[in-house]
Amino acid sequence: MIYLDNAATTPMDPEVIDVVQRSMQKDFANSGTVYSLGLDARQRIEEAENRIRNSLSIPSDYKIIFTSGGSESNNLFIKGYGFPGKKMAYLGLEHPSIVQTLESFRDFGNEPVSLLSFQKEGRLDESAISLLKKEKVRLLCLSHVNNELGSVNDPTLLLSALKNQSPQTRLFLDGVQAVGKLKLSTEMWRGLAGYSISGHKINGPKGIGLLVIEGNLDLKPQIHGGQQQHRLRSGTLPVPLIVGLAHAIQRAVQKTDEIVKKNQKLFRHLIAGLKNLAESLPELDLGFNSSLSEELSRQSPSIVNFRFAPVEGEVMLHHLEEKGIYVGLGSACSAHSKEPSKILTGIGLTPEEARCSLRISFGSQNNLADIDTFLEAFGEAYRQLYSTFNRKTAHK
Repeated sequence: MIYLDNAATTPMDPEVIDVVQRSMQKDFANSGTVYSLGLDARQRIEEAENRIRNSLSIPSDYKIIFTSGGSESNNLFIKGYGFPGKKMAYLGLEHPSIVQTLESFRDFGNEPVSLLSFQKEGRLDESAISLLKKEKVRLLCLSHVNNELGSVNDPTLLLSALKNQSPQTRLFLDGVQAVGKLKLSTEMWRGLAGYSISGHKINGPKGIGLLVIEGNLDLKPQIHGGQQQHRLRSGTLPVPLIVGLAHAIQRAVQKTDEIVKKNQKLFRHLIAGLKNLAESLPELDLGFNSSLSEELSRQSPSIVNFRFAPVEGEVMLHHLEEKGIYVGLGSACSAHSKEPSKILTGIGLTPEEARCSLRISFGSQNNLADIDTFLEAFGEAYRQLYSTFNRKTAHK
């Protein structure tokens, strides 16, 4: 099996599995109880939080809230900070857990400000910042790394621009695709209002993530019923998952430089291989939806999105699956929708071009041989499928 859909999820690290399993056997007590077993469980959570804080260099006055994952973290911050009346802005290319949350504010007469006309290669152009002051925007919500394109919104550049041109606007970043794939700037925390992370994107467990919140912000809880987690997120804490998340984050951060260098090699090899394939297959109408930039402030080397009309991406995906090769169409949260990717159409692709696209995303288990096998299988499948889809296009 060759798994090339690591932006959707990642296989759990065997070390993390071992850590979670041991904790499940030992740390079964409710961390909210006051007897020794409960206090021990509470201590495990505090130790995990400290490991995460140290690994990511999160300032001591920032809060860490454990959640079920990136979607809950995004919802908790956006609704907790802005609902119902604070003006919000977004690029419009974010994960649905940001886009749909912001757009739900319309039901209360609060129209979010779309900055889609300012997108450049899937990231926000800084020329949009001056508009935020004019529109009295209180919060700008963006993806640190776009989940379909790999485009990077550099927090250092954005925070500097906000400070100079729209100081009343705070910045929230979805960091789900960034941790372990890019080296995080330690300076960014002092400007960020919030940041979300998900365990299963970094070889950790599913069902656990976290939200980092600037300490002075007043957020309204979205889950009521207890006093846990600074009274911001009620519910019994899953100690084994939290311990596993801490271990996954620590390992991901320790290996970031190594992973970046490895992914850069895979990134270059895949792009060169696709270009070579296009030269040998004149009928292959190859186009890259991701930026081909090797500047880490612009593009994550962990994701490559490309198109190959007229063959549809979903049909190609299943042909590759038959050969034991697994790739992605885009956000797994929208994979069953028959509509073309809103991210791909948002950057200017036609619906047909969006449907004729695939996303390749690298993980720690991938190597150059995987890319060569994929390229060979993709080329064979394209040759088989092209005539069928070309006839369909001709009859339209």
